[in-house]
Amino acid sequence: MRALLRHSEPGETDPELLALGSSATMGASGFAWVAAGLPLPPCAFHAVTGCPCPMCGATRCVLALLHGKPGEALGWNPLIFTGLVVLALVNLYAAGAVVAGLPRARLSLNRNEARILRVACVILLAANWAYEIHRGV
Repeated sequence: MRALLRHSEPGETDPELLALGSSATMGASGFAWVAAGLPLPPCAFHAVTGCPCPMCGATRCVLALLHGKPGEALGWNPLIFTGLVVLALVNLYAAGAVVAGLPRARLSLNRNEARILRVACVILLAANWAYEIHRGV
């Protein structure tokens, strides 16, 4: 794996700006949904099978985190909690890169490293699902 720091080229797609825009849009949409008093969406997988899906507890995790209860959020769904923490860090980096014009970080993976990363993601998802089933969400 190689990590590179470089400035964006003129006309190049700006992934950091896209990440910030996506996060802001999703956050505003979620806030508007809750502020409007709309019901939280049920889990279709759980409704059909009676078994929690790998992402069950995600909405409750986000709500607990927004209420300043990180321990509770971690208990609802560790994978989502970790993803939200990473997302916050990525957004901080992206804001710094976009606003201050800092060099952009780019990672380069070879085929074997990419395969290992994919397998690790599948293992993490399976472990999180096992946790959800054990906990009995």
